[in-house]
Order: sequence, then C-alpha cells, then structure tokens
Amino acid sequence: MKNVFEDRQTGDPQKDAILADNERAISTVDQAMAYGDMKKSGMAFYYTDSALTGVYYYAKDNIARKTAWAGSLRYFDRQVRVFDKTSAAVTYCADESNANVKDLKTDKVNVVETSPDSYVYYSTSVRKNSDGVWQISKLDEDRGAKRCQP
Repeated sequence: MKNVFEDRQTGDPQKDAILADNERAISTVDQAMAYGDMKKSGMAFYYTDSALTGVYYYAKDNIARKTAWAGSLRYFDRQVRVFDKTSAAVTYCADESNANVKDLKTDKVNVVETSPDSYVYYSTSVRKNSDGVWQISKLDEDRGAKRCQP
C-alpha cells in the first residue's frame, strides 16, 4: 500500500496542518486493514461522528473478508476551505487505477480493471479538537466523478 499525496503545501500554516492531518487520517484506515486491527490504527483519533462510523464499517468489512489493497493510490486536487479557527472543509480526488484488491489469506493480488469508478471525489468536513488535531467529522464520496477522471 502506497499513498501518494499531491498538493501537500499551500504556504498557509493552518491549511498545511489540515492537509497533514487529512493524510494521517487516510493512512489510519489503510493501517487497520493491512494489520487487521482497528484499535491500533488511530482511526478514532482522526475521525469522529458520521465519518468515524463510515470508515469503521469499511475497515471492519475488509478485515472480516481478510482483504486489503495493494499498489498505489494518488490523492490530488486537494483543496482546503477554512471557515474559522476550528472548522474547515477539505475536498480531493483519488486515483485508484493503480490499486488492486489483496487477499490477505493467500497474499494473492487480484487486478482490478480501471474504469470511471477508479476515480473518486471526496468532500469532508473537519473540526479541530482540543488537542489541535483536525478530525474528519463528515465524509462524502462520489465514485466515478468526472472531475477526477483523466
């Protein structure tokens, strides 16, 4: 599993901190699936509210099926809109065309054909908690989004 994050630096310290926590949040879900352990992944540190529920069930389902992904995911066109000192929105595209499903029981990688569904647009709401962490509280995805397709 390799995540490639573009648009990492905006020049604005607050936006850069939000993007950094966004990267860490995404990685916690991958870690939960790869190791089959949600408790050690840190998902509850970076997600809250309905976003935590969503990633919890996503990871739980993959862990139960003993699947994860292999290859690389590219995150691009990452945009931050700050509303105030503790709330913002982050939107971005994900290119899953180089990611495949991995069976953790057999270590076999099943190649997934690239299609419009390989491109996903994410829209998130984030809030800064009392520890200064920008947590994702709401997460929506639009699989097959034309704005993310080449």
